[in-house]
Amino acid sequence: MQRLYLLHGFMGTAQTHFLEQISFLEDNYELILLDLPGHGNNPKEAPEDYFEEALTYVIEKMKMNGEGCLIGLSLGASLAVHIALREPQWVNSIVLTGYTPYIPEELTGVMDKQYEYFLNIENTDKGTAEHFEKLHGEKWRSTLKNVLYTMTYNYPTALKEDISKIQSPILMLNGSKELHEVEAVHYVKKISNDAQVGLIPDAGHTANMDQPETYNKLLSDFLSKIS
Repeated sequence: MQRLYLLHGFMGTAQTHFLEQISFLEDNYELILLDLPGHGNNPKEAPEDYFEEALTYVIEKMKMNGEGCLIGLSLGASLAVHIALREPQWVNSIVLTGYTPYIPEELTGVMDKQYEYFLNIENTDKGTAEHFEKLHGEKWRSTLKNVLYTMTYNYPTALKEDISKIQSPILMLNGSKELHEVEAVHYVKKISNDAQVGLIPDAGHTANMDQPETYNKLLSDFLSKIS
């Protein structure tokens, strides 16, 4: 049975970010649902050097459970790319959603505003803050602070030469609503012509959650071809 690792995004969990995929896939695949450090049921705190810690955590889990396909959303997609580069022997394919290899310069101001918004979430959006605490427990504040800083100011960029080195099959499915993510799809395809890419209509950053039926069909087709 094909093994799939589900890697969630910022302040999510495997269950919350892949709910529609879990029910769709669980009968035919071995699903490894990973809550990243600082998130959900993972007791590990989120350190300041967050991305490296998360990479190490996922790689350790893969060495315990065996090679498989990495299905990543946003932060999880960045992890999938860099694990495929660092430990290719454990990765037989990667699926990327809500992904961009780099932050465009014109988005710097937007990222700064987003950083300030989330850093002050208890004042700007108490409902979301309460949701984070329910999902992640008391550690949610340090998780938010350290992951947010990493993904805003130390983004794990993947250069052209990095993407060209990925040996495993790639499926990249971004939503059609975010211009920089539309451009990211074209960017990856130009570098890796063998990559399977697509834009999901009427979907934003979390395309797998926004349009699960379309996403699931494309994912299923990809997994069938590489099995």
